[in-house]
Amino acid sequence: MFKRIDRLKELFLREVSLALKDVGGLNTHGILTLTGVELSGDGKMMSVYFSVFGSEYDKARSQAILTASIHYVRQTLKKRLRLKVIPAIVFKYDTTPEEAAKLESIFDKIKSESGEKSEESGQK
Repeated sequence: MFKRIDRLKELFLREVSLALKDVGGLNTHGILTLTGVELSGDGKMMSVYFSVFGSEYDKARSQAILTASIHYVRQTLKKRLRLKVIPAIVFKYDTTPEEAAKLESIFDKIKSESGEKSEESGQK
């Protein structure tokens, strides 16, 4: 059962990505990346996670375009895939890249502070 769900998630990620290539305006401001797909247990609901490299305006604009293109993406999936149920789609912003960048900056700060302390103790 889990292997099927994993295969479906990979398939949906690939097919949604292909369908979104035909949607205009997505990468005109900022760079959109689909980061993952979550599928409900019954397969009737799908969350597609995305991130945008750009400003807050670019993120909001990409979210609006994705939301407006849900019907088109579902129709494309219905045409391309031979499945009984094409799940409802919800696009969700993925904050993981931003959180990783924040953690990286914290680690860099700690590393620089510990380097300063070791230099001070070496000079005394």
